[in-house]
Amino acid sequence: MRADFDLPVDLADLFERVTVNLRRTTDAECVILADISGQLVSVHGGLQEGDPATVAALAAGDLAAMAELSRQVGEENPSGSFLHEGKHKSIYLQNVADNFILIVVFHTDRLIGMVRLFAKHAAEKIQELAVEFEGLVSQPSMPPDTDFGAALADELERTFGEF
Repeated sequence: MRADFDLPVDLADLFERVTVNLRRTTDAECVILADISGQLVSVHGGLQEGDPATVAALAAGDLAAMAELSRQVGEENPSGSFLHEGKHKSIYLQNVADNFILIVVFHTDRLIGMVRLFAKHAAEKIQELAVEFEGLVSQPSMPPDTDFGAALADELERTFGEF
């Protein structure tokens, strides 16, 4: 399910494939991909309690807090992953290229090491897609064709020239 994030369709489909595959391989309850501000990019699965948009926003805040905490203790590169181990469910957060957050909600009977391994692999693929997305966004727009101005002036003259 695509959510509140505007991506080119083909690139969004690639993000979708990665998150669908991650959910399938980890048997997670829910996999959420959000941008660094917490805006949803992709959601697969569901949460029995809670809303994916709220989870994404809270994860973004958690990631920001952990980055600052890491800096406070002298960690030079504060990006990484974080794990919350609950009684029945756990949450794994992975910072991806400082632009995205990969969130995996899974039952505690799943092996944490497997979730980490598959999430890391998914994060690497997402990072490659993020580089592609950044390339699309940073491409300069094409300058208008000089003939466009002349054609527009001719059409305006022809349309409104009688007045």
